[in-house]
Amino acid sequence: MQELAARLGEPGLRAETESALLKWLNTRKLEAEVVEVLCIFWIAAQAHGYSPTPQLVESVRRPSILSDLLLESLGLLAEGGDKGLEEVSEEFEIPQDFDSVQGSDLPRIFRTSMGELERYTRLPFVRQMAFEWMRNRAAYPDAPFQGDPWYFLRPLGDGFVGHLSFRTALRAISAYLRTLAVAAEFWAMPPHRADAEAILALPVHPTLALLKPRRPAWFPENADFDGDNEAIEASLGTLIGRIQATRPGDELIAFSSPIVMSMERCVEVSIVRWSQVAGSMIADTDLARHLEIACNHGLMLRSTTSEPLSATTFLTLPQLDRLMEGECKAWPLAAPLGLDRLGYLQHDLYPARLFLPTLPDSGEAEIIPRNGQLEIKVHEQVVADFCYWNAGWGVARPMEFGGNCGTALISRGTGYREGPISMSGPVRSFYLWQVRTLHRGNTFDRFSQSLAMGAVFI
Repeated sequence: MQELAARLGEPGLRAETESALLKWLNTRKLEAEVVEVLCIFWIAAQAHGYSPTPQLVESVRRPSILSDLLLESLGLLAEGGDKGLEEVSEEFEIPQDFDSVQGSDLPRIFRTSMGELERYTRLPFVRQMAFEWMRNRAAYPDAPFQGDPWYFLRPLGDGFVGHLSFRTALRAISAYLRTLAVAAEFWAMPPHRADAEAILALPVHPTLALLKPRRPAWFPENADFDGDNEAIEASLGTLIGRIQATRPGDELIAFSSPIVMSMERCVEVSIVRWSQVAGSMIADTDLARHLEIACNHGLMLRSTTSEPLSATTFLTLPQLDRLMEGECKAWPLAAPLGLDRLGYLQHDLYPARLFLPTLPDSGEAEIIPRNGQLEIKVHEQVVADFCYWNAGWGVARPMEFGGNCGTALISRGTGYREGPISMSGPVRSFYLWQVRTLHRGNTFDRFSQSLAMGAVFI
């Protein structure tokens, strides 16, 4: 999407690229396909100053609430909703294949959202989505499931997760969008609620859509993070030293990435910086194990936006008493971004890779895309930036790993951990680290997993 958007921004390539994309858009038979193409034009407008042609509206054959939002954000007026909407009958029975793809070929979040709306309104959202799923089978009658995606995964062995690039996912997401259109047309769903639910079907998060994969120069070598805890902590010290040499005065706040990816052995490293005040009831040697639950199931940062498709995301920052773990008097300086807006083509980032600063008691922060990275600003001051890179296989990832990409959150100075917090005693810092290693003797077997974790004070 980014490469095609860049071509739309090049005067010498614009006409040819625009013509090809409009022809492609004109032949799309599913609502989700239309949205994916429109996102290319949206990225071009955001990142390259592209001015869309009015032909964009005429080329949309399968409109939806989400496609209308994208067109409006491009300054174009959508021609109106789909006239072929139909309510599901009471006699309709949910087909078995609709249930079987949930949680396997696509995340359950779309069906879960429909179920929550159904419980709240007592209207048949789930049956309507299943009805639309059955109807859109006719869009591609010869190949409604677009072949067998597991053809590409089987040679890797057991225990891999594929990406959402096949038609099953596009059909289900299209059914989701059409159900929202039915709710708005026949069930009096308020427009703002329909818009908010439609955002769940975005292919790319509007802020993250402008991220570019760039592996930093300080990225660890393959030999790092091997051995026992002492060796791993030595590798952590080396990593921190590389960052300090590259960016003097700045600090690593969070890091999460595969380090080694082979058919026999894979290693994933996660690091988060914490602060601690006096009064802990947990010994330093037991700190990592005590915080394991908080590390894996802790707070996620909430976000808001001024507009549904705004490229700027606002973080709602937590109070310190919500962040602090009571028994050890420690709190994380980074936490994962919540799921208020998603991008299903960026699912490698959710939620294990998207660490942003917690900045307790600071109120609100802005996340702004800048030069292929993200800047995090508080009161107009940049306090940290976020980058990501490709680190794993393209076609699939091991189930145990959070994703194929790597990410890092690095501060601008030390203001991010000072802020408005007032402490009566000294504050010390430590890194909570986790190294997940997968290994197998035969490439057809499932990986065995070992997990090491620890805390190293700085």
